[in-house]
Amino acid sequence: MKTIKCNKKWTIKNVNKIIELVEKDDKLNLTSDRFSNYEYTAIEWELCLEIKHHRICPIWTGDDTYTRTYAIWLRQIGPHSKNNNVTTKYRIYVCINGTYTDIASSTYKLVNQEKLGYTKGQMYEFYSITDDTLYIHCDVEVDCYNPIYNLENKYSNMLELGIFTDCVIKIGEDLIKTHRSILANNSKVFQTMFEQNGMIEAQNGEIIISDFSPDCVQAMLEFFYNGKVNKGILESKVEDIIAIAHKYQVEPLKYECEIFMSNLIDDEKFLNYCDIIDLYDATTLEKNCKIYVRINQDCLLISEIWKEVESKYPQLAIRFLKSVIFDSKK
Repeated sequence: MKTIKCNKKWTIKNVNKIIELVEKDDKLNLTSDRFSNYEYTAIEWELCLEIKHHRICPIWTGDDTYTRTYAIWLRQIGPHSKNNNVTTKYRIYVCINGTYTDIASSTYKLVNQEKLGYTKGQMYEFYSITDDTLYIHCDVEVDCYNPIYNLENKYSNMLELGIFTDCVIKIGEDLIKTHRSILANNSKVFQTMFEQNGMIEAQNGEIIISDFSPDCVQAMLEFFYNGKVNKGILESKVEDIIAIAHKYQVEPLKYECEIFMSNLIDDEKFLNYCDIIDLYDATTLEKNCKIYVRINQDCLLISEIWKEVESKYPQLAIRFLKSVIFDSKK
């Protein structure tokens, strides 16, 4: 559980002109930009304002007097809950000639998130006439429970605490306890190991990995359990991690590595990345290298680096050149 807070100031200028746009027996709806807390973007809010130009009395009375009124409310977008009822705490208030006036605030009751604090009133009591501007403020507070984050923590604990493990991975002297079901669900290679009864891994639940470091294997396992890789490990061992992801056919992890490397492309790394593209069929990295070639073609295509690319990876060089020629025309 986490409590997040957020606030919004919505300024509407030239209020009189806006009011005049609303013809008799008509209304105008305005909506603020959405706002949220950067720590928890699963929930957003927007302020809604409705300006009406309507009769004061029913038409059958013969009274043809009209008035302009407002209705204001706060709309919450996410998370979905039963009946759309929430316990969000909020306060909507306006500043009129330097004085703050409350319009609506939350109570202890559940309310529909589509119309939090729905309130009506007279337009002339709602804005600062002196500068023809409406200053609407909103403070929001909500308790958040993130089920995905909670699930990630539970799976991470399964790995860290070794809860009911049924498999062990040996990397030299290091042992990592894990779960066959998690390995098989994330890697076709591990799945095949456990499905074939004749294989040692299926018989005794022991997997020996000799071509990768313990840190690299741990990074892959953490990705299996919570869908993330430690940023520090990714920065220092991304090339090893993409190699293990390729070997064990973990496409989502491979993609994460390619995206990470794509942000680091420069002349110094270009040749090495060509090798990675060639070895691991790194299509995402190749797409971004093509963009790099197009942007830097004037310098890159006459450099010694490009000569090495043409010499070592002729087919890849052709694909790069085609991208320069054809994609530049689009």
